[in-house]
Amino acid sequence: MNKVTQKVRKLIAHARPVLCGEYSTDGSLVFTAGQDSIVNVICAYSGEILEKYGPHITATGTAIRSMAASSDSRYIALGLNYERIIIHDRSNKNRKMEQNVDSKGVRVVLFSKNSKYLYVCTAKNDKDKSAVIKYQFTPEAAQILTPLMQVEFEEDFKCAVLASDDSQIWFGTEKSIICLNAETLENLFSEDLNAPVCDLQIYKDAFVCCPIADSFNVFFYSMRELADIFSIKVHNRVNTAAPHPMINLMVIGGGLDPKLVAKTKEGNNVLTQYYDMINKRIILEQEVHAAPTHKLRWSPDGLGLLSVSEDGSIAINRFGEELLQYKWENDWTQ
Repeated sequence: MNKVTQKVRKLIAHARPVLCGEYSTDGSLVFTAGQDSIVNVICAYSGEILEKYGPHITATGTAIRSMAASSDSRYIALGLNYERIIIHDRSNKNRKMEQNVDSKGVRVVLFSKNSKYLYVCTAKNDKDKSAVIKYQFTPEAAQILTPLMQVEFEEDFKCAVLASDDSQIWFGTEKSIICLNAETLENLFSEDLNAPVCDLQIYKDAFVCCPIADSFNVFFYSMRELADIFSIKVHNRVNTAAPHPMINLMVIGGGLDPKLVAKTKEGNNVLTQYYDMINKRIILEQEVHAAPTHKLRWSPDGLGLLSVSEDGSIAINRFGEELLQYKWENDWTQ
């Protein structure tokens, strides 16, 4: 077997840059959100937009900075650029729950796997530090979010990811990577990387994948040892990295600045690159978007790949099952 089939469904689903994208727990849905303040719920197989929420207009702004879906896909939490959290109940399209956090803005929202808690990262300003706040999520109560505890930090948050067993939360900031105990918010580990951490993903329930654009590197941190274990040098300014959940394949999306994106021999922008993680080499390059890629996410079954971009487009790539037996021959079909 030396070929892998794939079908790419590309949508111009947003009018402005798409900052958020993720699969549902069962892999049947894709959720996207961005600076146009629209949330799309999309069929992961057909690419059909099933539901649309927004725009979300408040007194202070509209841009969505973060998004999280609950494990059962019923609730979609949105962190707006300013003070507000909005939670949609997909079982009742007319029900929209809102709660102010503070005037600093929301940078990260993250549901626990059991959907009992919502973790929120606020932004810092000239007067206040940033904070990680753990809320109890009770959607049927008058106060949907009850603050349980919080810790403050000196840095602005950019992303976060929760361990599969709800034991740890890893955060990326403007210059560091941080790990907290998810139950107590105790600081377990931090490392100053002197570079922004814009994306984090869990890899094989044991590692945290951490791309660093300025160093052209993707680092992998052990969740048990709380240390970086290995890294892969890449050929592009990596903005997002998605290691495959089952095979030794990693996809990166690059280009914090379109002018700095690597070029192919033909002179085209290379915004998506597939890496053999064993031999640490490129096995495929694709020009999927016309601008930098902000998020790449594999589906739970390992056959779907979501990509969202600065140009407002999203791409859902669906691979044939032969991908899971792929042996790294450099012969891919489109």
